[in-house]
Amino acid sequence: MLRLLPRWLCFLAVCSAPGVAGTICVTDTLANYQALGSGGCQIGGLTVKDFSYDFVSGTVTIPASSITVTPSTVGDTLGLTFSSAQFNLTGSASSVYRLAYTWDPGDIRSLEDILNNDPTVSPGLARITTLDCEDAAFTPTCLTSTDTVVVLDDGIHPILTDSVSFLSPVGTLGIQNTIELDANTSGIAEFTSIENEITIPEPSTVPPCLLVALLMFRRLRFERF
Repeated sequence: MLRLLPRWLCFLAVCSAPGVAGTICVTDTLANYQALGSGGCQIGGLTVKDFSYDFVSGTVTIPASSITVTPSTVGDTLGLTFSSAQFNLTGSASSVYRLAYTWDPGDIRSLEDILNNDPTVSPGLARITTLDCEDAAFTPTCLTSTDTVVVLDDGIHPILTDSVSFLSPVGTLGIQNTIELDANTSGIAEFTSIENEITIPEPSTVPPCLLVALLMFRRLRFERF
């Protein structure tokens, strides 16, 4: 029994690793997500990290502390939703922001954007253009392949979902959201939230650590007899 002790210790270390590997993502402000830095936090076993947020142009500044980040896990879909009551411009107001972060590491099969809209009034425009970087982070540009998805509400013909599937699974996925709000003098440019969702393979119904434990138990019984 004692000679099996190192194996059991190794088993416990491996099985406990996911629980201590990093901070679990919770609903918080974008400012606090930025403060996580390269350590990031975990959603469904993947890490999201290196959040950045920049004001590009316009007349209104929405601070990172006014944007709420909500993580989600539903089956094989992992997501981050960015929402703010300040995503609402009227009159001559306009703004462009850039929000970026990285998913890593994983077995990522697709990316989808979902715009939850509080209908824009024409000629106002709310548009989010998401550029992804396959198998790499933005540094600040992407040195590998990129894909673009666009969702928008122009008060006439809204496009609330857009997606891309990857030809081969992606391990690291850089995300760069460009958020544009323009009331165009007489309109209203607004939306409730923008959600970036990725899909990964469904996890096994039997936890890997349980399989290892069963195999080690059978080995122990065999050696005793």
